[in-house]
Amino acid sequence: MRNNNKIAAFLPVKAKSERIKNKNLRLLAGKPLFLHTLEKLVGCDFIDEVFLDSESEEVFDMASNTNFIRFKRDEKLANNSTDGNKLFLNEIKATDADICIQILCTSPFIEPETIKKGVEILANSEEYDSVVLVKKEKLYTWDSIDIKPNYDIENIPNSFNLEDTVIETMGLYIIRRDAALKTGRRIGKKPYLLEAASLEAIDINYIQDFELAELVMKGKKEKEILFFRQLSSKINSSMISDTLEELNIKNKVIIGLDLNLKDKKLLGRAKTLKIKEKTDSSAGKNIYEALNSYETITSGDIIVVENELSKFAYFGNLNASLAIRSGAVGAIIGGKTRDSSEIKHLDFPVFSEGFTCKDIKNKGQVDSINKKISIKGVEICPDDLIFADNEGIVVIPKKFESLVFEKCLKILERENEIILDITKKEKISLIRQKFGDF
Repeated sequence: MRNNNKIAAFLPVKAKSERIKNKNLRLLAGKPLFLHTLEKLVGCDFIDEVFLDSESEEVFDMASNTNFIRFKRDEKLANNSTDGNKLFLNEIKATDADICIQILCTSPFIEPETIKKGVEILANSEEYDSVVLVKKEKLYTWDSIDIKPNYDIENIPNSFNLEDTVIETMGLYIIRRDAALKTGRRIGKKPYLLEAASLEAIDINYIQDFELAELVMKGKKEKEILFFRQLSSKINSSMISDTLEELNIKNKVIIGLDLNLKDKKLLGRAKTLKIKEKTDSSAGKNIYEALNSYETITSGDIIVVENELSKFAYFGNLNASLAIRSGAVGAIIGGKTRDSSEIKHLDFPVFSEGFTCKDIKNKGQVDSINKKISIKGVEICPDDLIFADNEGIVVIPKKFESLVFEKCLKILERENEIILDITKKEKISLIRQKFGDF
């Protein structure tokens, strides 16, 4: 990719929709649909600017943990009569980027590598001025007017002999900015047809599409859960803490919380909640709004709670039961909890400052759900990966996950080799010579 190309991405998110009510804000796998794509764009190191285009303050607030550029859309453009070209031309006024991307949040399975491939096509060649994501299928199509097939019905061809039917996915458009300004379109005069994988071509327009997307997300999450389960049996908090130190990643270990179930391990993604003191000005608000957080919890998640009133108990038997029903694998509470015997009987792991019968009811209220929080001075963001065992709780920054696990497995391999040499009664000096200090 040419280094002198500035790349900008635009994600249009209208708050209201008709076929599926508030589709873009509807929860998919525990988070608003549009956030899946926004977080993906922000994580692409080849994109210089990520714009969130919306008329809604609610949308901007939902995305407040994400590093985007706010693009407030004129209300006149926030309706179904505004086509994709008008929307795109309005967006690119905000940037001087050489290459502009428009991606739709109704296509949540487009891979970063696909976006990168499209950008590279324009960055490395003058042959094309734009890229459009398409799917190609060999279909037995019919003429809807004459009601007859578009193939020889007397001699039905094999599917591999059919011509490709090329269908625009309506998910991804990439174009040189100057070409967009010349044509007044998001597709230029010399488009490259970038073929989508089957999942990437999913476009959520109807409720059945949303249900399909839910199933796909659950399948992806189950793969991750299986990986975490296998990995957590091999590693420990000490390994991860040492690795973060080696990478100079500071202040990611939570100290001072105890585990209710001996020898349990947790590895999962954080779903966060913050509780603050209830004030007179917060009339009408109460602690029970925290129950809304369970709508965002999916299988394998860890509930993580910052409680500013840490001497009063939050999270007891009923919350643990809801957590289990939602698929959570454990909870980390920055304060006291209650119902210790009942939770232990449920075999649900909880880290906390201990137990008390004094409830937080009427004293606390919900400050935020799935926003950045802090426990013992350690910041936790929604979807941060957390490993916890008897010896500590470690927060792993998302961009370092793969590197941390790779290094942990190397540590494990090295330690196993050291143990083998110790078992063989090798001299310490020789072991140190072979492996270095340990």
